[in-house]
Amino acid sequence: QKTVAGTNKKITLELGGKAANIIFEDAPLDQAVEGIINGIYFNQGHVCCAGSRLFVQESVYNIVLRKLKDRIETLIVGDPLDKNTDIGAINSKAQLETINKYIGIGKKEGAEMYQSSCPIPGKGFFCRPTLFTNVAQSNRIAQEEIFGPVLAIQTFRTDEEVIEKANNTPYGLSAG
Repeated sequence: QKTVAGTNKKITLELGGKAANIIFEDAPLDQAVEGIINGIYFNQGHVCCAGSRLFVQESVYNIVLRKLKDRIETLIVGDPLDKNTDIGAINSKAQLETINKYIGIGKKEGAEMYQSSCPIPGKGFFCRPTLFTNVAQSNRIAQEEIFGPVLAIQTFRTDEEVIEKANNTPYGLSAG
């Protein structure tokens, strides 16, 4: 905590994040997928420590991707006051525009986008849960905070490789 200059007011800084989560081939995959889903789609991704980057060991990549896509299809986007809703509204029109800008950037940079097929309300600011595959380390969606329900997935072979990739970001807020 810091004090605002010239006052007695205390402030806490909410700093950006680009949290990396890693799934190794010996992980309990169903539990890992639940953790990934909660990490990025909880609170619409409006969390500074949201798990917006995922690294999956190549040997389990196909099964993890299938499980992620299947699980995303079960998520409900809608009224945040409805207890059945998994992903509520984006906090502003401007933030939804930013998220959509990054989705466009991801596609333009060559990553492959997958969004759930769930219906979204016609009124309000909503974004379907989104994931990108074929993401390069240099892609902006892997480097810049999107602050929305967007997951960038990369693969790895060795522990050393994934540690280097996970640490290759100016944001060191959290990881799992």
